Amino acid sequence: MKIIDISTWKRKEHFEFYKSFDEPFFGLVSEVDCSKAYRYSKSTKSSFYALYLHASISAINEIEEFKCRINEQGTPVYYDTIHAGSVIARNNGTFAFGFIPYDTDLSRFSNSLQKEIKAVHNSEGMRLNKETSRIDMIHYSAIPWSTFSGLTHARNFSVRDSIPKITFGKTYIKDTKVMMPVAVNLHHGLGDGLHIGMFLESFQNQLNLYT
Repeated sequence: MKIIDISTWKRKEHFEFYKSFDEPFFGLVSEVDCSKAYRYSKSTKSSFYALYLHASISAINEIEEFKCRINEQGTPVYYDTIHAGSVIARNNGTFAFGFIPYDTDLSRFSNSLQKEIKAVHNSEGMRLNKETSRIDMIHYSAIPWSTFSGLTHARNFSVRDSIPKITFGKTYIKDTKVMMPVAVNLHHGLGDGLHIGMFLESFQNQLNLYT
């Protein structure tokens, strides 16, 4: 992690403008073609969620603006590596938070994800701890029961927050393609619509790697 020198930062005025907003996040909902990843998961009997989560966090780690955060002192910082912080559902209808360290290797990443899923299923409560409270992550969630064209998040405006939030929806068929809605929310002091567009393009490219 390194502290960003605001005096020479290209986003200095953007950061100063948005940092005091009650709601500095903006978001949009789009969709990605996950046909190749979906079919790959079926043919290999592997977790589709693990595939697209890994594709997403791999794309995140290519984009500088998604690797910036605001620390407790209100200073922008940059992380070399961003990890996945995911909501994980239990069979009893509750959920908890999980932390999955990023690894370029899909197999190792999937193993870490499965360990977190098992830990959640063998626990109670929301699992608020040192790992799940880190800021060098993306807040991920999935709503596999429904597609959507809009999304809002629960927010506590008294708590400083700069962690991007990405939510995946239920897949659906569109012109023979398997599509998936994706909602992305980003702190406007750290990034713009351009960077969400860059993420979506990179995410799509990552999904297309599966054959």
